[in-house]
Amino acid sequence: MLCGVALHDELAELRAAVGVHVFDDPVAFRAAFDDFIPEGSATTGEVSLLVGAIATGALQRVKEQLALGADPEMTIAAQGEQLARDRGTSESSGARWALSALAHAVGAVPADVVLTRPTPGPESIPTAGRPAVASPPPPAADPGATQQIGDATRVVSQEPLAHPPSSPPPVAPSPQERRSRNPLLIAAVIAVAVVAVTAAALLFLRDDEPDDTAEDRSGESVDSGSSGSAGEQVLAEEEITEGEVPVQVQLVHDGTDTDLVLLVEREGELTEVDREPTSCPYLESSYDAGIDHQGDLELFWGWSNLEQDSFGEYGRVVLEIERLEVYGVEDGFVCPTEP
Repeated sequence: MLCGVALHDELAELRAAVGVHVFDDPVAFRAAFDDFIPEGSATTGEVSLLVGAIATGALQRVKEQLALGADPEMTIAAQGEQLARDRGTSESSGARWALSALAHAVGAVPADVVLTRPTPGPESIPTAGRPAVASPPPPAADPGATQQIGDATRVVSQEPLAHPPSSPPPVAPSPQERRSRNPLLIAAVIAVAVVAVTAAALLFLRDDEPDDTAEDRSGESVDSGSSGSAGEQVLAEEEITEGEVPVQVQLVHDGTDTDLVLLVEREGELTEVDREPTSCPYLESSYDAGIDHQGDLELFWGWSNLEQDSFGEYGRVVLEIERLEVYGVEDGFVCPTEP
């Protein structure tokens, strides 16, 4: 890697060298980072942020929301705030930078979305990464007969210093040598790859089998006694376990009219207590709707549209008063229409 390359570009090179699956496991990622990224590319605190973004699932949530069509900047900002809270701090600029750099590294966002790297404090020492090429020490200057240190004077020996035989500076390892330096990294990468292949095979086999339950669910009408009229269909639902009362949030539609519905358990049954309309309609060409619970009762929902930009927005459950709060879309946002 060339000197002066931005860290998010070095992470993208790491993906090309090792594989995108290395960003799924914090242990494998840290081992690969130490083995492939030059020393001095990142401070210890910055590497901790990168590893934390993977370990807490923040990077995975960013990828899932972007796949639903979420706005990259809003998604990174929201997940950066959550990552900062998970790490016990209110300073989220570093967390947002780490998520934007990782999102670019895995190919989820372009380089112009990567945020400006926060300026490290004096206690942040750039030591993370593999050892850099050592340079020979400068020749020792002749101090003369004496050196003044404060008010004291000490005698400096005039005898020549014995120097060990000089050796050539170490040469930076080639990519093939770097890959063979860390057996633990290779083992971790192989293990992650095996798990990924196995999971893909299981999903393929499951998709080949007829799924009567899934088909029945896709056309299921919402119970009129719990969450609206019988003509509504459930697009997605999410169970929320925070708090003492079981809560469920559903995304339902009747034609193009789409609502977010809050259900709370009452006497052993889920009962609708609030609903709010979404900011955009669910079209005949819409598909792949979903709801993502982001913690702290924060929600993201949305869907894809054929040949057009997808739709997604944020909101939350206000559990104290059993209400939904929809944040809405940005000013100037135009809802997708039928192609």
